Amino acid sequence: MIPDWIPNIHPFIVHFPIALLVLAVLFDAARLFFRQQDWLEKATLALYATGSLGLIASFWSGRQAVDTVSVTGNAVPVVTSHEDWALYTLIYFLVFTGIRFVTWWKQLEKGFVLPVLIVFAIGGTGMLWHTGELGAKLVYKHGVAVGEIDRLQQQIETLERDLSAFRDEAGPEIRDDGSWIWRIGPGADDILSEAFTIEGSSDFTADAGSTDGTHHLNVQAGDEASYILFGEFMSSVDGRIELNTEEFEGEIALIHHYQDPSTYQYLRLNGSELSQGQLIDGSDKLLGSGQIDNTGWYTLRVTASSGHFYGYRNGQTIVHTHADDLEPGKTGFLVRGEGTVRIRLVEFSSV
Repeated sequence: MIPDWIPNIHPFIVHFPIALLVLAVLFDAARLFFRQQDWLEKATLALYATGSLGLIASFWSGRQAVDTVSVTGNAVPVVTSHEDWALYTLIYFLVFTGIRFVTWWKQLEKGFVLPVLIVFAIGGTGMLWHTGELGAKLVYKHGVAVGEIDRLQQQIETLERDLSAFRDEAGPEIRDDGSWIWRIGPGADDILSEAFTIEGSSDFTADAGSTDGTHHLNVQAGDEASYILFGEFMSSVDGRIELNTEEFEGEIALIHHYQDPSTYQYLRLNGSELSQGQLIDGSDKLLGSGQIDNTGWYTLRVTASSGHFYGYRNGQTIVHTHADDLEPGKTGFLVRGEGTVRIRLVEFSSV
């Protein structure tokens, strides 16, 4: 049973293959001086085999773990690098362990062969070290899977929403790195037409509204897609939108790496289906999709870094896909359909 204070089993699994493989390398080094000890040779092979199998379990649990935690801001490129290096290390040790069994079976570990193999084994431990360091950075530097930090982040977001009710201006804020945030406030309909770039169809209307003292923007979409863009070009992004679609039938999407209406990447909501993909020269490449609860107010979030793409609803991973990155581009959202979508916040951070 997993304790309720830990979100996944990855921390329980990951340390065992590391220990087994490091011990295997130490045993290998000892064999340089005790080559006649048959038990030491067999123990070394057993450690490599069990350690490599443990890496498979560790990598699988890590892929599952990333879907149970919220990864934000500068942690996004770290988690993608951690996943990439975990895969490289897994492949390395599976191949290396296979080679070790072949050299043992064919009795090839003579002369300089064993020292060369040990050098490659030490290289593998370096990959283990780097992968583990990235994992430690996620926890101890960025607070991934640390419950108290998640709760504090939720409190901060609540305070940000409350603050928007007292703001006199509704304009988006832009940071030095090109990141921007638009907390909807009074006069948001005027700001939309003055501060944002509108591409595609202009057949939509917008007006400012308020519910229980919290401001929102009412967008009445048209039959054709309208692209609402802001800020500078971004490469790796972390974007979110807080919205209510109960009175809306159609498509709304967070878009990034936007070049023009025929080339961009999206996290798209159509009804209750949340999908992720790329539009390249007008060809829609769907990468993955999942179903969500689209009632009430909720937050959709997308992250894109180093070919890893995640889509979230209220912090829960719905879709996790991989593809080649598009060229850096603008960020924003698109609307198309019938009815009214209400929006309280839009944000894109460069990560």
